[in-house]
Amino acid sequence: MFLFIHWNIDPNIPLPIHLFTVQWYGLMWTLSIFGCFFLGRWILAQENLSEEHLVLLIQYIFIGAIIGARLGQALFYNFSYFLAHPRELLMVWHGGLASHGGVIGGLIGIFLFQRAHREYTLTWLFDHIALVIFLPCSLIRLGNLFNSELPGKVTNVAWAFIFERGDDLLPRHPVVLYESICYFLLLVIIIAIYRRLGNFRPGFYVAYFFTFTFLTRFLLEFMKEPEGQLYLGLISKTQLLSVPLILLGLILFIFAYKSSPADSTNLRRF
Repeated sequence: MFLFIHWNIDPNIPLPIHLFTVQWYGLMWTLSIFGCFFLGRWILAQENLSEEHLVLLIQYIFIGAIIGARLGQALFYNFSYFLAHPRELLMVWHGGLASHGGVIGGLIGIFLFQRAHREYTLTWLFDHIALVIFLPCSLIRLGNLFNSELPGKVTNVAWAFIFERGDDLLPRHPVVLYESICYFLLLVIIIAIYRRLGNFRPGFYVAYFFTFTFLTRFLLEFMKEPEGQLYLGLISKTQLLSVPLILLGLILFIFAYKSSPADSTNLRRF
């Protein structure tokens, strides 16, 4: 007999005061922002650098990521719907954030920040943001789990989840939980490398982010129900969008290892 996990968590956090509603998903976003702040402070302290612009940088990235994720959902997955209902673009509380669009929006946020603060190089910013970004990736996927979102394919593994807020009540892979765990492990590994080697090669950490984040997405998508048609009869749209970002990461690895290790001492200009 299979001992499946019956998942029936209320997306709203039960509060003793019923004046307002707080969702687990929103809490995960809040913890992500605070977590990035404290982890960023720790990294800056390791390098004896000022945290003067840390909060501002986080604001640029998170605002860019949210806008990009919403637009990505509209362009990549629900274009016809949002074209017919443009006001829905602003209603992020209705759900629908695409991680690929979030990455693009976050990158735009970094570019805009760097244009306003030329004392930072893009390489330094990308590498150091890559050191913390797995934390929000992990927490936000936990938020999806609390919302019973993005269930995986039907399975008989002992740890399968029956999402009781779903439609079919079949045991499924908890793919967002797998993804959250993978991102947390990637965070532990990248921080361990940083503690041991520091800024040993410019571009290494951002290459690590692109390669392993989207390789994880690509592989775990095989356990999800595909959204829409399969390309070449094999891969989903999400996997197709992940391929160029994996290739970008591999190219960045090549550039990182071709660069001089001595360059890593001059990644930030003052």
